[in-house]
Amino acid sequence: MAKFELFKDVRGEFRWRLRSGNGEIIASSGEGFKARAGAENGIEAVKRDAASAPTVDHTDMPAGVKSSTAKKKMPSSAVRPM
Repeated sequence: MAKFELFKDVRGEFRWRLRSGNGEIIASSGEGFKARAGAENGIEAVKRDAASAPTVDHTDMPAGVKSSTAKKKMPSSAVRPM
């Protein structure tokens, strides 16, 4: 079973990571938070939003196109709800 882990990094900031049932890290906060509540809010946001998040297929994008610009040029057919 997957689980969220809340921890402090070497700078004393709060972070979270999500581990799969086999122990692999499959997601992380990507940033440290000065307050524990910031990391806890991030965990809650993932729990709330991930189930309904669409999958955006970037595999057909031309080489060198960054995802921030790809959103504007990508056809709506490339976004697939799971």
